[in-house]
Amino acid sequence: MIATTNRSLRDDVDAGRFRADLYYRLNVVPITIPPLRERLEDIPALAKHFLRKHEPKSQCGLFEISPELAGQLQEHDWPGNVRELENFIRRALALSSGTVLPAQPVEENSQARRADGRDALRSGVTLQSMERQLLEKTLEATGGNRTRTAELMGLSLRTVRNKIREYGLPAWRPA
Repeated sequence: MIATTNRSLRDDVDAGRFRADLYYRLNVVPITIPPLRERLEDIPALAKHFLRKHEPKSQCGLFEISPELAGQLQEHDWPGNVRELENFIRRALALSSGTVLPAQPVEENSQARRADGRDALRSGVTLQSMERQLLEKTLEATGGNRTRTAELMGLSLRTVRNKIREYGLPAWRPA
């Protein structure tokens, strides 16, 4: 079994917030991996990996990260760690109009941050409205190509068609 945490379970056991018996079951071979902000040299390889993982299969190997964006990625502190980087690359691919991902504000793509550094949800924003907005922007970025939209969003073509109908979006057709 592999389990991950960003907390010290030993401290939590000592403070009575985590069961000692469970700690000893999990703590067979502990592997400590520093946060991404302490491994800046890993960012280019991880970004390229996520680019290849999420690019459309029909255009495999065509996408690149611009040198400006690569620099920005190394300057960001990545409070969401590797998952935040992966989601950023997915979002950049979905909204890209070309094969070179341009420089773009990394902070604007992160969720709003509270003063204590934890994520804060913006009030009045529903999951459905965010999903609809992402679908619309991805369709716009792909010129209405539903197949590419499905690939970029990690959905089936059928799901994209159903979501277009569900949200009452116009029939997207490439010009």
